[in-house]
Amino acid sequence: MSDEQEKQEITIPQMVEQVRAGKLSRRHFIAIATGIGVTAVGAGVIATVAESHAFRTKATHVTNADEYVTHNMHLHDQHLAKQASGNPQSMRNEYAPNAVVEDSMYEGSFIGHEAIMARKGQGMASIRDLKLEVLNRKGNGSQVIAEWVATGTHSGDFPGLPATGRQFSIRGVTVVIRKDGKIVRESLYY
Repeated sequence: MSDEQEKQEITIPQMVEQVRAGKLSRRHFIAIATGIGVTAVGAGVIATVAESHAFRTKATHVTNADEYVTHNMHLHDQHLAKQASGNPQSMRNEYAPNAVVEDSMYEGSFIGHEAIMARKGQGMASIRDLKLEVLNRKGNGSQVIAEWVATGTHSGDFPGLPATGRQFSIRGVTVVIRKDGKIVRESLYY
């Protein structure tokens, strides 16, 4: 089988599992992912997540894995719609009570509803006209990985970044892990 055929016959979640198992090098994964249109930043983040012990989850037994992934993708669509609404409280029930959110713009993690809603509320208040466009999204069991572009007007302060009033566009990757339909871990990289 040629390298080109191998690239076409394997999915990103399968490659992530191969990186986790040590069967595929991080460098080779990034080369394949960028070759199919994932940005270098997105590929690097996915490879880092794949290698991280913190993101390894136990497989969830389901009768039909495709239905489970489809359900989680649907939940992700709903989550994005709520995020775009500008009302952080509409997302509260999306998260498990002790969920963890890690955001590369902030130091440390946000744990639990109160901390997560405060973080989401601050972000929504800072970018009232936020628009998210998902460029690439893959699901694997309880995990959804989305590469996106966020656009809007930087109208409020972020840590170390005072409001500019200017429009912006930024690319990023979000990794979401769900259990029983609730987000238990969300990691944002941009």
